[in-house]
Amino acid sequence: MQFITFLKSSTIAISLLACQFALAGDADFTLTNRTGYDIEAVYIAPSKSKSWGNDVLGKSILANGRSREIVFNANNSVCMYDMLIHWEGYGEADDRTWERIDLCAIHKITLRYNKNTDVTTAVFE
Repeated sequence: MQFITFLKSSTIAISLLACQFALAGDADFTLTNRTGYDIEAVYIAPSKSKSWGNDVLGKSILANGRSREIVFNANNSVCMYDMLIHWEGYGEADDRTWERIDLCAIHKITLRYNKNTDVTTAVFE
């Protein structure tokens, strides 16, 4: 009887530990720039936030045709984010934003720009 109790307790403990690891980094994703322009800054903030915070690229640039892994704090439990993109050599009027992106359900974002329509799109995978 004690063995069965031990086995049940062990199973529960292992399941809880596995859930903890599954949640860690759920919002991490790869951002790919296929716009034809270099990206100078990327801001990712929880949708409920009143400020953008720091540029996730830091001092680097996300060149056209390149990808960058965006990694979040493992203790973060937020899934809904807004994203702002700022282009190198352009002003704030040209910035693009996307709101309420469920980063727990998305693992890749590819940005594309159509010169004919002047529309920047994001493909979420």
